[in-house]
This record gives sequence, structure tokens and C-alpha cells, in this order.
Amino acid sequence: MKDSGYNELKPRGTPEFPVEIYRVDERHMQYVMPYHWHREPELIRVLSGCLYLSLDDTIFTARAGDVMWVNSGVLHAGGPERCTYECLVFDLDFIVQMMGEHSLHLRRLADRSLCIAERLPGDLTRQCCDMIFMEQTGKGDRLRVLGGLCCLFSLVFQHGLYRTGEAENLPGRKSIALLKRLLYYVDAHCTERVTLDMLAREAGMSPKYLCRFFRARTNHTPIEYVNLCRVERACRMLTEGSTVTEAAYACGFGDLSYFI
Repeated sequence: MKDSGYNELKPRGTPEFPVEIYRVDERHMQYVMPYHWHREPELIRVLSGCLYLSLDDTIFTARAGDVMWVNSGVLHAGGPERCTYECLVFDLDFIVQMMGEHSLHLRRLADRSLCIAERLPGDLTRQCCDMIFMEQTGKGDRLRVLGGLCCLFSLVFQHGLYRTGEAENLPGRKSIALLKRLLYYVDAHCTERVTLDMLAREAGMSPKYLCRFFRARTNHTPIEYVNLCRVERACRMLTEGSTVTEAAYACGFGDLSYFI
């Protein structure tokens, strides 16, 4: 199976305003952010507690007031500790089109020849983030969010908070590409029978080496990760009104008591 490139393809916001803002706390279904990636960049601000944020092969520790940036296509996951955080996910192409002839630097972000720094100074970007994440009232919200984003991009380029894009054929990038391939396979097949041997064949590794490779990058064995994906899908079904039995069997659990 070929990697799709992005394993999260859900639309953001609306076609007229492809921007999505949400707050995550302990009551959120995806309080622990699972491994995923998407073509849209993402802005994260930690409000309280601590968030261990994995971006490709680097782990960052973000605390209250810290602002993090996830570039397009970056494999990321988050492990929170008594944490509340806010996220903005948006279609950069929409901003580029809106800015027209003034979007030279933004076009370089969109084609990934430039990457924004993963950690942005919280003090420097506080006013922009306040504009972006302010409580929605319906009146002027979209203009305020766009203004906050433009302010943020202005600070990024003014203060040099970016670097040139990384070559896709570097050893580290190849390792991430393989992990993405495996995660995509699990996401596509987790409701079916998935064995360690099947995953090893997909990766072109021995089962023993696959376990070592996978645990080193996700802190889970491959089969643990399969079950995490199944449980997440089942949680979504339960919130949408499915019974425990329906969710269990639809998500690949052959034993109801094991699922419970």
C-alpha cells in the first residue's frame, strides 16, 4: 500500500472559511492527541499544565503560555498532563489566495520550501494568539481570526522564526515516511484482523525489528497502537449513539468482554 501523504483528510471549517479552532481539555474525546498528519499547518497554545508534543522525530515540552507550530505534513502527537490547550488548523492556500500579490513568503510556506519554527515566543505572539483564540461571538469573528494570522505571519518573517525546508531523502525523513506508511495502514485496516506479521510485511522488516522501530518512535508496540485506534473509533461511535456491542464488533474487537 502506498502512503496517502496525509492521513487526516477531513474538511476544516467551511468551504468559504476553511479554518477550525478548538479547545482540548480532559473531557475531550482526543485529549491524548494520537499520531496523525495533515496538509494544513496547525497552531497550538497551551493554557495550563504540560503538553509533550512529538513533531516527526523530536519531542518538545510545552507549558502554560507556550506557543507551538506544526508545519504541513509533519507527523505529530501529544501527551498532556493536566493540560488544556487550544488549536487552530487552517488551509494555508486560502490565506495565500486572499493575500494575492502580497503572499510571496506565504507561498513558500505553502510549497514547503520554508518551515516555521516549531516553538514560537509566547510573549511575542500573545496578542496575535489572543485575537485568534478569542471567544466566538459571530460578529467579525472571521476578520479577527484572519487579522491574528496575518499578524502572526508578520512577526515570523520579521524576527526570522523560520528555516528552509528539509530534504525529503534525508535518513531521518525516510524513517518518518516509513512510520507514516505504517500508521496509514493501521488506520485503514484497524477494524479488520491485523497481526504483527502483516505489519512487518508492510514495513519490509522482521517482526522483532518492527517492534523495536515502532516502540522507539511511538512508545507503543504495533498491536497496542492498533487497539488504541480501535478504541478511539469505538468512543466516537458511542458518542454518536451506538451500543457497546455495535461499537465493539464494528471496530474490530471480536471479544466483547475484552473490549469492555
